[in-house]
Amino acid sequence: LVLRGTVTAFPGFDERADAETLRKAMKGLGTDEDSILTLLTSRSNAQRQEIAVAFKTLFGRDLLDDLKSELTGKFEKLIVALMKPSRLYDAYELKHALKVKELVRGAFLL
Repeated sequence: LVLRGTVTAFPGFDERADAETLRKAMKGLGTDEDSILTLLTSRSNAQRQEIAVAFKTLFGRDLLDDLKSELTGKFEKLIVALMKPSRLYDAYELKHALKVKELVRGAFLL
């Protein structure tokens, strides 16, 4: 049994164009959250990492920092999670799950 993610590489991917789209969505008054969500959820994790590098190269800014400053709440958490490399996200979630398990176990041992 081979398990594969549901997000595949976007055909015709252009990291520079995507970086420019994200910058435009965050620049000026207000933030175009729909554009950010649509773009990032239609790219694979590897492509999102390439977009972050292109964003830094084109604008001299960290994409994740800009996203965090423009977004709030659960939407910010979602986008930050999408931008993490897969291995780091998996490690973070595993650490969090183990921490919760220890808290629950500790509550029952009191």
